[in-house]
Amino acid sequence: MKRQLLAVALVAASVNALAVSEQTILWKNGDGGIAVYRIPAICTAPNGDLVAVCDARSRNGGDLNIYQPINISCRRSSDNGATWSDPVNTWTWRWDEEEQWSGSDPSLIVDETTGTIFLFYNVWEWKHQKDIYQFFVQESKDNGATWSKPRDISKDIAFEGWNFGGMRGQGGFIFISSGSGVQMKDGTLMHTIVRVGGPTEVALFGSSDHGKTWRHFGNPVKQGDECKFVELDDGTWMINSRCQAGSREVHRSTDQGKTWTSETNYDLLDPACNAQLMKYPLARASGSDKTSNADLPEHVLLFSNCKSRGRNNLFLRTSWDDGKTWTPGVSIEPAGAAYSDMTILKNGEIGVLFEGAGYATIRFCRLEPREFLAR
Repeated sequence: MKRQLLAVALVAASVNALAVSEQTILWKNGDGGIAVYRIPAICTAPNGDLVAVCDARSRNGGDLNIYQPINISCRRSSDNGATWSDPVNTWTWRWDEEEQWSGSDPSLIVDETTGTIFLFYNVWEWKHQKDIYQFFVQESKDNGATWSKPRDISKDIAFEGWNFGGMRGQGGFIFISSGSGVQMKDGTLMHTIVRVGGPTEVALFGSSDHGKTWRHFGNPVKQGDECKFVELDDGTWMINSRCQAGSREVHRSTDQGKTWTSETNYDLLDPACNAQLMKYPLARASGSDKTSNADLPEHVLLFSNCKSRGRNNLFLRTSWDDGKTWTPGVSIEPAGAAYSDMTILKNGEIGVLFEGAGYATIRFCRLEPREFLAR
C-alpha cells in the first residue's frame, strides 16, 4: 500500500495562520480508472479507527444523475491516519437495459451506544423510463470493515409537501447533506436534509431508536443549502448552512425544531460551499491548561470552510460562545480547496478530510488541540 505525502510550506494567510506540515492524499483523480473523486466524509469508529468515504465519479466531475456512474469509495486507518487501507466500494453503480442506479454525496454518523456506523447517500434510479430520487443508508457493526445492504429511507423521513421519492424537479431538488451528522446527548441520531430548486428549506431527520427507524424532526426552516447540525450545551439546536457567497445562514431553535430564529452571519466568510460544524469537548485536549479553568464551556465549536469568496483558503475556526463569535482561525490549505469534514481522533487531535488542488485530490491532515484552541 502506497502512502502519498505532500509537504506544505508555511503560509501567513491570516492572523494565527498555521502550516499543516503533512497531508496524505487518499484519492487522486485517475487512480483506479476513476475520473474525479469528490465529496469527502470521515468519522472515528468506536474502536478508534478512521473511516473515510467519497464519491468515485467514473466518467467526469459532474454531480449525481442517472447517466453518471458514481461509486461510494471507502478507506480505513487504524493508526490515526498514518497509513490507510486500499479503497473498496460500499456502493457500486449498476446498469442494465431496464435499470440504472447511481449514488452520491456520502455522510456518516457514529452511534457510540451501539457501536454502529451509519453511511447515508443520495441515489438516482432510472427504471422503466422513470427517474426516481431516493435516500439510502448502510450500516457497519465492525468499524467500517463491512457494510449491510442499502436500505431505502426516503418515505420514512418525508415532510408534508416535500416530494420525497419522486422525480427530480417536481417540488424541488431534495437531498441529504454530505459530511457528518451527530449523536445528541440523549442518544438521538440527527442529520440534515435540504430542498432547493423551488422552495428553499433545510430540515432535520434522525433516529431515536439507534437506527432501527428514521423520521423527520421539527419543522423545516427557510433559507439554506448544504448544512450541519449541533446540539449546544444548553440544549439549543443549531443549523449552520451554506447560502450566498460571502456569508453563512445560522438557524437556532429552543423548542426542538418547532420554531426557528435565523440570522445571516457575515463574519463567517464563505464561497457558498459545503463546510463542517462540530463540537469539541475540552476534556479531550489533554495537557491543555484550558481544561482546568472552571469558567470555560464544556465544549467549543469547530468550523471548517473556505475562508474566502472563492473555493480556496481552507480554515478551521473556533467559537467559545456557541457560535456568537469566532477566532480568526488557522489555515489548513491556502490554495485550491472546497468541501471538508472533520472528526476527533482517539488521541484528541482533529482529523480533516478535504477536497484539494482544484478537485484533483482528496486529502487528510491532523491538527493538535494547541493549534486550534488558541484564543
